[in-house]
Amino acid sequence: MRHILIGGNGFLGREVARQLAAEGSDVLVADLDAGLAPELAGRSTRIGYVRADMTDRASLGALTIAPDDVVHHLASKLIVPNRPRLGRDAYFADCIVAGTDNVIAWMQHSGAAKMIFWSSDMVYGPALTTPRSEDHPRQPYGSYGRAKVAAEDLVFQARASGLDATILRPRLIIGPGRLGVLERLFRLIARGLPVPLIGSGANHFQFVSAADCARASLLAVRLGCPNTELNLGSANPPVVHDLLSSLIRRAGSRSRLVRTPAAALKGVLGLLSLLKISPLDPEQYLIADQNVVLDIRRAAQVLGWTPKDSDEDMLFAAYAGFRTGPG
Repeated sequence: MRHILIGGNGFLGREVARQLAAEGSDVLVADLDAGLAPELAGRSTRIGYVRADMTDRASLGALTIAPDDVVHHLASKLIVPNRPRLGRDAYFADCIVAGTDNVIAWMQHSGAAKMIFWSSDMVYGPALTTPRSEDHPRQPYGSYGRAKVAAEDLVFQARASGLDATILRPRLIIGPGRLGVLERLFRLIARGLPVPLIGSGANHFQFVSAADCARASLLAVRLGCPNTELNLGSANPPVVHDLLSSLIRRAGSRSRLVRTPAAALKGVLGLLSLLKISPLDPEQYLIADQNVVLDIRRAAQVLGWTPKDSDEDMLFAAYAGFRTGPG
């Protein structure tokens, strides 16, 4: 049995590859971008790398897959505010939806029937209940979340045809080497500048580490990729004000937190979004003052999984990585 990581050269994929190799499994990273994958492969005889494009059925078809291989489908496009400025639904759907359709067709043609599908908590949209369980309505805010919902629907359909697929919905994955929306926050703290909050900061905001995510993936594989959806997140996330205060204190920064009227600031960001110059994507700022917490009890019940990393430690580790990295 081999593990094929589609889009496995990203931040999470490399951690999944490392953990699989560490337990003695054979791994093939299939990705458009070489990045660190060849370097990672050079450190372990268990890890190989091949260039592949999941949006191109011929490219996928050139990959050999055996019926007992497991596919870890991690490929996606990251949310970058205002990129592209137009046609964002098509931009995300091309990779996330059409790509998933191609991966499923490739697996079915080859007789492979085990998949770990990496979705996102952005499928949920506004929190109607807190914490949000896997049965929470899927009403995403934007293009990325809509694409993930459509891709999940393809997986649901494939299950009816014999695919065993575990859908994992992680909260915001962070850690050293992963910046994204956090980069602006870290730059303010590194320079000792004021840090504006969207709202009072009294809401809970949850993260999850790449290491904890990868462990969940490996546990699901050991159970045969059970047909279920599982939320992944930290345990007992603090409120945003306390979380960022802890980061500022541990960083030794002179920054201070500045509370702002959430509705007013969101209105400004909404206007900037219309002008295509907002520093945040609507899917990011619209939830900034909400309780963004996932119910992770099902992952504990099905997989025996519990997170090891706390939000405070994850955030500081990401900040420390930012401080020691380039730029």
